[in-house]
Amino acid sequence: MIDPQQLQDAKHALGRRFRELRKGRGLLQRDVAQRVCSTRSTVANVEAGRQVVDRVFWQQCDTLFDADGGLLGGYDAYRRLQQRYQSERAEAALRARWGSAAVRALESNEASPALPVHRRSAPIAHPGGDLASTIASMLGQAAHGARADHTLAVPGGRYFPSAPVAVEMYPAVDDGRIVATIPRADAGRQWRWPLQRRLVAGRVSTAKGEGVFALDSRQASQRMVGIGDDVRLLIPRAYQLDEITAAVLWAVANLDQSLLLDDARLDASRAATAEYSRLTRSAVSGDIVQNLEDVSRLWLGSAFCADHINRQSADLTEVPTFWTREQTGEEASTWLLFGHKLRYLAATAARFNSSSQQATRLFCVPRAAVDATTQSERVLLLLAVALMESFGIDVAVTDEPEYSALPGLVLTRQRAIVATWIRADGVWHVDVTGQRAALAEYHDAVGHARAHSLVAADTAGSRLHALADYLDLDWTNLRNRCAELGDYGLAGIAEPRSRLLSLDGADRACRFVGSLP
Repeated sequence: MIDPQQLQDAKHALGRRFRELRKGRGLLQRDVAQRVCSTRSTVANVEAGRQVVDRVFWQQCDTLFDADGGLLGGYDAYRRLQQRYQSERAEAALRARWGSAAVRALESNEASPALPVHRRSAPIAHPGGDLASTIASMLGQAAHGARADHTLAVPGGRYFPSAPVAVEMYPAVDDGRIVATIPRADAGRQWRWPLQRRLVAGRVSTAKGEGVFALDSRQASQRMVGIGDDVRLLIPRAYQLDEITAAVLWAVANLDQSLLLDDARLDASRAATAEYSRLTRSAVSGDIVQNLEDVSRLWLGSAFCADHINRQSADLTEVPTFWTREQTGEEASTWLLFGHKLRYLAATAARFNSSSQQATRLFCVPRAAVDATTQSERVLLLLAVALMESFGIDVAVTDEPEYSALPGLVLTRQRAIVATWIRADGVWHVDVTGQRAALAEYHDAVGHARAHSLVAADTAGSRLHALADYLDLDWTNLRNRCAELGDYGLAGIAEPRSRLLSLDGADRACRFVGSLP
């Protein structure tokens, strides 16, 4: 096991080596900061062992100091040590929470043991598992017509930590409406102020088998009607738990938990990164936000990159092309749920769309990325694309994996605004360049992706239909369900708690898909 002091000692040793090389070149801290587009305080923090920054910074300094790879090699060695330390911590936390059996199950890709709960529990979902199938498994865990309590371990992901969702399931009838019958004693205050995300569900028999329809408990508490000794709860049919509603619930539950946990720290971290806003180029490592959850780092990087693009594109006179790095539903859910992403999308569409030309946004989604994700994740990716199309942005998609390494871009003929926060070495990497070689590479990639788009078509509906086929989604069912959910809104089943989340983007995407012919 790696001791935390080991990691700290390695960081201080790296900082001392940095300082020796800087002084050997006769440079001041502010000189280094200017040469590598950073700040003097960042350089000072690196030398003091308080901050490590990211690989781009060390690569630039290695060249500046003529270190012949020695400085960059020291950084890479530190990162390997840090990754081992984090891996050991994560395994230890898993053992402490779920026991050694869970760790062995994850390592062998087996099903994990059941979680201890108040009454019954669905099996813990393996990371990357599908929430919709986990929900379906609840139906076999209780006798029909009886109440059943479940705690679902909503699957995690590359960034999502996994989040518990309590489900109270009651018998319901389908008389053209979904009406659940709930004992009055169960309809208490815990629904209105739950510390844990909770669903109140009705279980009915349908022509296709058993079905589960659910409401967020806070929404349910507002809709109950007392009748005799029982309470009746009318659940809109749109809120059936299936791949689409499970997809949104999965994303909201995971994002909400992390953002609420980090609310105060995230606010402080954003204030600390304000000094970088005056720079045209910066790369910030995870060290400055090392106490934040991965989701919170995503939010911070996304918000900074959106601000960077808005600042640097203010004087553009031509319609740019946007290149985005999201490849999975987990990554794409940020477009649907981060409040600032929707505002950014609306603002850029309003600026750059004209009667003669529309903005284009390109995705690289290799087949391997599709095959590695669940159906619910693919739904989120399609809805994110639909959100962009709803603003008049034409979307193109390439499956060429070679383009996965391309940074996030806003590209014109003479300039590229770089803004990367998905799969970045640190929290973000932003730049503005007119370098001929870089522009040539970016234009070649954009030209190829446009010419060979998997979803090439003249209308938004045709492009989305083609994308649904590529993602192995049932377009007709998706369109019909989106029409239902667009009418009702998704807050009834997945109301966010964090002030940084909004369902406006997801609702807009559903309405748009549902309106297509």
